[in-house]
Amino acid sequence: MLALVLLLLPPGAAAQGDPAHTLQRSNLTAWRGHLAPSEEETRWRTIPWRATTGEGLRDSARAEKPMLLWLMNGHPLGCT
Repeated sequence: MLALVLLLLPPGAAAQGDPAHTLQRSNLTAWRGHLAPSEEETRWRTIPWRATTGEGLRDSARAEKPMLLWLMNGHPLGCT
């Protein structure tokens, strides 16, 4: 996380000791607020995902709704 903070700093800010751009105890909460994902960015976690196709088919049949089938090839983070 500290590496990300350093990447967000303007060039030379850390070297000059600019208090607005230096991570300190007094501004840690503000930095955390900038870096932590917002509630809107984590809404996908509230979706009732199913781990198997069978579970999804049973639940979709029970609810009489279509099932979204998400297929992909490769690593989920794009690391191939």
